[in-house]
Amino acid sequence: MPLYASKYINRCHRQPGPFKSPSSVSNSQPSTMSSGKLGLSSTGSKRSLQPPSPSPSNASNASHGTPSSKRQKREAEAGKSSIRNLAAINPTPAAAAAANVNFGDDIGTQISFAVTFLKNKGAPKTLQEVLEHLSMQHTAEAQQKRIALRMRNHPQISFIAEPKKKGGDGDKEKAQPSWRTGRYEHVAKIPGVKSKATLLEYLQRKTDASKLEVKDLKDGWPDCDKAIDELEAEHKLLVVRTKKDGHAKFVWIDSPELFHPVDAEFRNMWLKAELPSLDDIVRKLKAAGQKPASDDPRLKVKETAKSKQKKRKTNLKKANFTNTHMLGMLQDYSHLRR
Repeated sequence: MPLYASKYINRCHRQPGPFKSPSSVSNSQPSTMSSGKLGLSSTGSKRSLQPPSPSPSNASNASHGTPSSKRQKREAEAGKSSIRNLAAINPTPAAAAAANVNFGDDIGTQISFAVTFLKNKGAPKTLQEVLEHLSMQHTAEAQQKRIALRMRNHPQISFIAEPKKKGGDGDKEKAQPSWRTGRYEHVAKIPGVKSKATLLEYLQRKTDASKLEVKDLKDGWPDCDKAIDELEAEHKLLVVRTKKDGHAKFVWIDSPELFHPVDAEFRNMWLKAELPSLDDIVRKLKAAGQKPASDDPRLKVKETAKSKQKKRKTNLKKANFTNTHMLGMLQDYSHLRR
């Protein structure tokens, strides 16, 4: 309540008389302010002033559906859980389809993981070790047998059979099924190349000067980058690298005997020498009576001879004139056309 209103109310209690608003006192004009707004009755008696409630009452909460007790809260939570249970019992078609997808259970996916596992290990592994890596050691025996048979027929996996052992009847009882025996090893695109010596031997056995792609080399030797750098520094390999990252892309065999150091001063002079432009080279070759390589007829586009269509000349003499009365005035200039 404003300060001036509280002082005026106290003054009204001390002086009997008709109720006047503060504006009437200051301006000597009647006011339409209601006495109820100042906490007074029509007779001038004082009413108890109650501040507005900062929060809605329990009755209003109940009318709006908000739980006002712990029991109602528990009932609301129970209703929500029952709705979730119904959704789990009767899922939507999209949710049911997503739940039926078994990620990683496809046999092709498992074989791909097995190939990667054998490639990273770089050593023969048993079927049990492969199954443990795939987390399939507790799956059905039929599924494990399918994995074993697919691995034996895979082009990137080599099966190493176990040697036959001579034993008695007791060993036969303890013997495992044939599909569980043996070991599996990764077959690289370039087999047997896993060191600098084997790489040089492989390149020396090549009968042509074809390139060796580093990505094929990394299939069986993943960490070959350091060895390639060392062989290049020893002038035993010719390496072509990528422009962006500088990684080795292709390699060829090289010989240190063919390497001859060049003086730095001569190298700088060579790099500073400016070459003439292509147009100047062509002009000088033609002036010397030589045929430049750019004049190769195979590189030129053959110009197709276009048949020039001659325009048909209109003979004014044979034309049909509608203004025959002006024939003596017209002249024929058709012979002047180009």
